[in-house]
Amino acid sequence: MVKHIAVGLDGSANAATAQRLSIGLAGRMGGVVHGVHVIDATFLEGAFITDISGSMGFEPFLNLQSQMRATLDDVAEAIRADFTERCASAGVEGHFHLERAGVAHGVLTASKMADLLVVGQRGVNARFHEEALGATAETLLRRSVVPVLVAPSKAELPARPLAAYDSSPKAVRALQQAAELARALALGLTVAVVDLQEERGRARLSEAEGYLAPYEVRAEYTFVRGEAVEQELLALLGPDRNDLVFLGAHGHRRIVELVLGSTSQYLARRSPVPVWCVTRA
Repeated sequence: MVKHIAVGLDGSANAATAQRLSIGLAGRMGGVVHGVHVIDATFLEGAFITDISGSMGFEPFLNLQSQMRATLDDVAEAIRADFTERCASAGVEGHFHLERAGVAHGVLTASKMADLLVVGQRGVNARFHEEALGATAETLLRRSVVPVLVAPSKAELPARPLAAYDSSPKAVRALQQAAELARALALGLTVAVVDLQEERGRARLSEAEGYLAPYEVRAEYTFVRGEAVEQELLALLGPDRNDLVFLGAHGHRRIVELVLGSTSQYLARRSPVPVWCVTRA
């Protein structure tokens, strides 16, 4: 059961959605939200300040470092105040964590005791890289020891979750977490298997059905014949269809993933709904 939810906050639209989802889930599940903001240490390092100072025509470290630090502190305070107010309005316990480090490292450090890490699909520079998964989100998917929920710019609390299943250990763990969420929120659950071989695919559906039986959740089981797993799953997702997807961060195709990227990265980048990635079995 998810009780401690860490959420990355950077002031972006995606982070605002991540914050809203985190507070909503915590409210429904009786949990605690940990808002995490990181002041990127690279902005205050000597080489960066020297380059900026030189381009502006004055001596490095004269005033720029202190001014930049003050500006970043002001941004952090605004984010903290907004987070605190929203938690209080929702009646949810919230704790704000301010880290001064590299962004990914700071988020990972602050979330190490969490049950779930929620981040935006893209960060504050999303308008310059509209098709790319945020660099921080991608790093967290690879390095986080807790599940990562990647939120797009628009999303609501789930009503129709879907679990993608391929019988890998992480997919089993994702199925467990999907069942726990569905039971906690009194939701139905769709389980989808994508496979070229129907016999194998339906065997996996039967395996998933047997696993879910003790959870007593309302479940539907869908087999999709296909090879492009990420594209077939994407077709099942949308605000009016399945509005949250659970999956293992890596499945059986590790060599393909090393070359082309994983299904989880593809969906985290393109999904119109939140993607719950189980990063450890």
